[in-house]
Amino acid sequence: MSELPLRPAQADILAYENGRLAVSAVPGSGKTFTLSLMAANLIADGKINVAGGQQILIVTFLNSSVDTFKARIRKRLEERGLEDGGFDVRTLHSLALEVVRNASSGLEVDAGPQVLDETQANHFLAMAVDSVIEAHSGVWHAFLTDNSPQMKIRWRNITEQTAKNFIRTAKNERYRAETILHKIEAEADNPNSPISQSPLLFLMGHIYGRYQTLLTRQGAMDFDDLIWEAVTILQERPSLAEQLRERWPYILEDEAQDSVPLQELLIQNLSGEAGNWVRVGDPNQAITSTFTAAHPRFFNAFNDRDDVVSKPLPNSGRSAPQILEAANAMLNWVMDQHPVPEVQANTFRRQMILPTPAGDAQPNPPDSESDIRIRVYKHREDEELPIVTKLAQQYAADLPEHTLAILVPTNFIGQQIADMLDELGANYDNLLRGSSREREIANALHAVLSVLANPLDRSAIANLHASLYELDHPVSGPLPSERIDQFQAILKSIHRPELFLFPWEDGDLERSLPANIATQDDLIVIEKLARFLQKTFELRPLPIDDLVLALGDELFAWDEVREADLAISYQIASLLRQWRDIQPDWQLPELVIELEGVATGKRHLPIRSITDFGYEPQPARITLATQHSAKGLEWDAVFLVGIDGGWIPSSLESYFQGVHSFLGGDPSAEAAAQLSYLMKGDAGLYNGRSATESIHIDIISERLRLLYVGITRAKRFLHISRSRATRQYSKDRESQPATVMGAIYAFLKERAGS
Repeated sequence: MSELPLRPAQADILAYENGRLAVSAVPGSGKTFTLSLMAANLIADGKINVAGGQQILIVTFLNSSVDTFKARIRKRLEERGLEDGGFDVRTLHSLALEVVRNASSGLEVDAGPQVLDETQANHFLAMAVDSVIEAHSGVWHAFLTDNSPQMKIRWRNITEQTAKNFIRTAKNERYRAETILHKIEAEADNPNSPISQSPLLFLMGHIYGRYQTLLTRQGAMDFDDLIWEAVTILQERPSLAEQLRERWPYILEDEAQDSVPLQELLIQNLSGEAGNWVRVGDPNQAITSTFTAAHPRFFNAFNDRDDVVSKPLPNSGRSAPQILEAANAMLNWVMDQHPVPEVQANTFRRQMILPTPAGDAQPNPPDSESDIRIRVYKHREDEELPIVTKLAQQYAADLPEHTLAILVPTNFIGQQIADMLDELGANYDNLLRGSSREREIANALHAVLSVLANPLDRSAIANLHASLYELDHPVSGPLPSERIDQFQAILKSIHRPELFLFPWEDGDLERSLPANIATQDDLIVIEKLARFLQKTFELRPLPIDDLVLALGDELFAWDEVREADLAISYQIASLLRQWRDIQPDWQLPELVIELEGVATGKRHLPIRSITDFGYEPQPARITLATQHSAKGLEWDAVFLVGIDGGWIPSSLESYFQGVHSFLGGDPSAEAAAQLSYLMKGDAGLYNGRSATESIHIDIISERLRLLYVGITRAKRFLHISRSRATRQYSKDRESQPATVMGAIYAFLKERAGS
């Protein structure tokens, strides 16, 4: 046993020797420390045969978590004088790949199935959607209330998102597309079936079938297919399952509240009926249920199983006591008084966050050094966001030894704050996914590639200069801002692009331009731009990924501050190579078209954010992030903005995004419910509720858990704000309060009076 001072709950959990154990860990309770120490204890106590190749298997979700666990376990082993070994840390993705590889003895170490990333899977899904719309045009068009281009684009986007959710749901239930289509066909002849004439289910089933056909032709699988395949292998090849159990006699699972049923089934089959399986998570921090197949009820069900020992990890040294008490007060109010009964019953597990005991190695910050403020502003865009931005900057200046974050509900609000932080010249990290900076980088690469793809396109040359000017690249200037429009007009008026790009003799560059329009200063910049393009044309024969890597160096390596931009350009290079691998016949023009959607913000690239690499907040530097991406992080001060009734609806009568009147509700929820009824005769809904009402219950619950996560990120200072009005589509609209905020305010008032 470690000589480190342990809390009583930690010591109780670390007494584990075998069997199935569920640990419900509150925010800031040290679950990574506890799991790492448990792994080291099991190795040190001889529970596995290290010399014989046995290992403790730790399963987590993020690559950055893999590195963290490895470092911590090594440290614990080193403290005991033990060699580095006896453990294996894997993501679910790499674990499933290992199972599939072991099933094919002829595969090399790095070989295995082609598993699509998000971009590749979305590409095939888009192809499947377009194919089904064309094949079943009448069914698809029947949903439209008018034939305007805007309505068609809107319904096309809804169709793709609904199909994505439908396929994910089907695969987690292990329903094959052909089975679904066969049942749909059989139900069509049953006049008493409530889904016999469901055009939505018909479309989704056919999109799933077409999508899977495209994957099969490529010899590829998506992430859900990979997990499904690994589960099937373990169930159908008991000898292999036993071999892997011998290799990994203990499985320790992190972030178990985010595990989807198929992932849980994978580890359950890997551990065996009487295996040693420890699951650590916090159902109160389950914040992915509305966009994945995960739901806190699955981990709660595991906690409550007869063959599972359930133990809490309730002490948190992260936050000042009053912040912990505010989170507890919110949890209790939701479970006891929320106006929607299903939200009361399904949002939280009754587990209070307790401060650390006296003498603990991580004492809570004292209340004397902490504060909680709730502020209501008149208007979000005109008052709340600019004031909170300035407050955060002032906090960083006043307490430069502290870390701080602004946490936003959505990327859209985050981009507004990012613009304000830029105007203030604030020192900050932008953790927003699909940030404006990523689009600017994609736009710059797209602009260069567009010229390389079509050198005679004058507009492409002008767009390239505009992108370089936006990046403040040396090639784009110096030009005064009032001269830019005229300069762009000159570039668009180039009448001999071939002379501009490939001059043969002196004077060709000037002869490519309109006569007597460009000033001497213009000509200096034009010559720099032409030389830049001539240099890039030398790179054109390179493979697409090498080409983009080289362009990234040209665009961003000139400034040390651009190091993060260079990293993003490298990731875009990898994605373009993947697109090329999917479509071998694509040349540069096709790839440019594909990248255009990213440059214009119409398409999102799954670029790995800074958090994927183990982000650590720095003192006096503001972190800008969504509430979702803040999980697992902590700051001295946290500013939560936009906490109103639009973000956390107070009842089922509130406004919800995703509801489309022309579809009669939320199509993703309706399609999932119809699928469940088709396959199991049970729509899987809350009793007496429609599919749309059921998903809205889950949305309210998840938003409340997100607020709980946001509150518990703060160590010393917590600022929660909302506005009475916000601007949408150039119109000011009234914003309702979030009912839960009244409960937190009542707690603060009562505490102040006691």
